[in-house]
Amino acid sequence: MTMRDLLNVLFKRRLVVLCFFAATLVGGYAGLRLISPTYESTARLLVRIGQEDLYMPALTSSQFRTPVVSVVREEQLRSESNILTDAALARQVVREVTPQRLFPGIDVKHPWYTPKGVLQMLTRLYNGLEDHFFPLSANRTLEDKATDAFERALKAEAVKSSNTIEVSMRNKSPEAAALGVNTLIRLYLTERVRIFQREQSGFFADQLSQLTQQIASTEEQLAQFRSRSHIVDLDKQRGAQIDSLNDVRKRLDDTKVQLAQAERRQQVLRAQLSSVPATTQLAGAESSNGMAISELSKQMADLVRRETDIAQRFSETDPRLAPIREERAALQRMLDAQQKQRYVSSEQGINPLHARIRDDLMQAEATVAALRQSSSNLTSLEAEIQGRLGGFNTEDAGYKQLVQQLQVLRESRQLYLEKSEEARLAAAQAAARIGNVSVVSEAVAESKPVSPKLWLVLVGVLVGGLLGGIGLAFLLEFMDDSLDSEADIQQYLKLPLLAKVPELAAA
Repeated sequence: MTMRDLLNVLFKRRLVVLCFFAATLVGGYAGLRLISPTYESTARLLVRIGQEDLYMPALTSSQFRTPVVSVVREEQLRSESNILTDAALARQVVREVTPQRLFPGIDVKHPWYTPKGVLQMLTRLYNGLEDHFFPLSANRTLEDKATDAFERALKAEAVKSSNTIEVSMRNKSPEAAALGVNTLIRLYLTERVRIFQREQSGFFADQLSQLTQQIASTEEQLAQFRSRSHIVDLDKQRGAQIDSLNDVRKRLDDTKVQLAQAERRQQVLRAQLSSVPATTQLAGAESSNGMAISELSKQMADLVRRETDIAQRFSETDPRLAPIREERAALQRMLDAQQKQRYVSSEQGINPLHARIRDDLMQAEATVAALRQSSSNLTSLEAEIQGRLGGFNTEDAGYKQLVQQLQVLRESRQLYLEKSEEARLAAAQAAARIGNVSVVSEAVAESKPVSPKLWLVLVGVLVGGLLGGIGLAFLLEFMDDSLDSEADIQQYLKLPLLAKVPELAAA
């Protein structure tokens, strides 16, 4: 089909196109007149980080308690939007404003022949069917209907890339839309205080009273414990006992060293006493070197004791042993020389060296006995001090437990005092409606409807009427089986055209 044929069809069906276009215009006009305009009122809320987003750890044992802030902006805004669109809050708005003011005409019964009357009849029919099959769901009051309509008309969304929430409502009445949004925001600000309120002042008062009684009882127990155990300063008393124990142990070590030396000296003296004869020859006038030999023997014994003492306390390679051994060798040579010069005498008497060694041995035995007694006394004193320290440790455990319990109770009381003050401040803020949500702009009654949009209806009517008329024209042309041209005869009848009679005007 060529463009000529298309234009021919449109020209032929021009009356159909014009009538359909005119009918579309009339229908659009009637629709605009019959459909009530819808108005939208919008309010804006600013959501900041506030006290509701702060959490203070309630750990009395922690030295540093810092507030914890864990806020995800998207989650926070979504939570606030969910609170705004809650069904219970919507019902509160409907109850306060009343359904008649919120949705004017919601309780009006329209005549059956009007469009709204027909819609009401269809609604009643559906409710009857619903009541027949689901009896509990169909028995709805006017408040329920208004609540459902309010939830459908309400919208609360966060503005992208901002901390703002837009709360909007669509209604046939601009005043009712503004009233519904403003009432919702007012009730929301009151409701969110209840939602985010975590503490109660009465609870804190009871806890403070109990903690005060526990602190007084613990202080009394601590005072009785101090009086019963005679505790002035347990740390100082323990320190004094530890110092005494260290001093006793030092003295005991020194005593043991002295005892070992005295026992060693006693052994040496016994060995010397067994090697020296108890009697010796009396030289008379001829024994003039006896005293020299006795003195040299005494010095030799002293050197042997010194050498033995040094070797026992230190080591055999100690440098102090060399001069002692040289001196002992020199004394041995002198003693040998004196013994060669002695004259033989047949008279016997008491050996003075044996007597002296015996006296030294008796003195050493007395020293050993005294040191052993001192060591025994010091060991008993050490055990006694250790017993006192064990008692101090037992008392210290009970004392520290009471002190720690008292400290925990005082810190808990301080914590509850802070929480009580926070609760009081939160209550004062709630009474003054101070929070992290602020009203940027309240809803106002808009004079320009959001639907129907006039320019969109006009464009739709014009485009729809024109396209619908053209489509109807081509549809009628497709359904028309008459032959209007030579081409139609040749196409459909497959016969040649012999003659053509023109259309004659009536005489």
